[in-house]
Amino acid sequence: MADQQAFFDLLDIMESEKAVEPKRFFALMRSTFHIANMIYADVELLSRGFRIHRIHHTFDTSLVEAYLVSDSGCIDAVLKMPSSDVRPIDLGEARRRYPEALFQAALYFGHPAEGVILPLSAPTRRCARLMIQADMPAAEWTAYRRLHLRDFQLLANLFHASLLESDERRLDPLPDAIALTNRETEVLGWAAAGKSYWEIATILGITERTVRFFMTNARRKLNVVSNTQAVAQAVRQSLIPVS
Repeated sequence: MADQQAFFDLLDIMESEKAVEPKRFFALMRSTFHIANMIYADVELLSRGFRIHRIHHTFDTSLVEAYLVSDSGCIDAVLKMPSSDVRPIDLGEARRRYPEALFQAALYFGHPAEGVILPLSAPTRRCARLMIQADMPAAEWTAYRRLHLRDFQLLANLFHASLLESDERRLDPLPDAIALTNRETEVLGWAAAGKSYWEIATILGITERTVRFFMTNARRKLNVVSNTQAVAQAVRQSLIPVS
């Protein structure tokens, strides 16, 4: 059985780090719970088959490649389980319900037969699953699953959420789009302090027209229409200090 302190240590890592690399997550899970293999898949569902968004695993690469070029990739029922089907499913049950599926492919290569498939929340027309395989007798696995299923699902959800959040950060245009000059930052800073254009011009030793020029550029870069919005956005993005 897994050490409970080891579980809490792993939970602390998952909750404190913004993103946990798949290889690191798998290694931590395997060492904590003494499980054999894992495979995580996030795919876009098509009318026939699916398109892989991301896939990570601990198997030999040839195993996954063999699956992807086989007919199983077109009829994978595990990936097409209804979104309402949110219950974890044991590999034994999956073998009976879905004889040709991504999460069963490993069995044809002599890998452990016991384990569980965990459903994960995904955007519309997407599907995500995490499979855990355990190298232990069926009777022992039943007790082990009962003890650790809640831990498995919680950690899988945190891992999956970190990957989705990393996608959102890459799509967020603000960090890359905002590149204020020193003068634009200074002008915004004094505007935040309540200074008028004339006062800012006097403080910085430039013309009022130049102040307006810098403020206009700052508004454009921050994608706002007023000076008040520009100051608020700059504060939110930590581009100017909060007084």
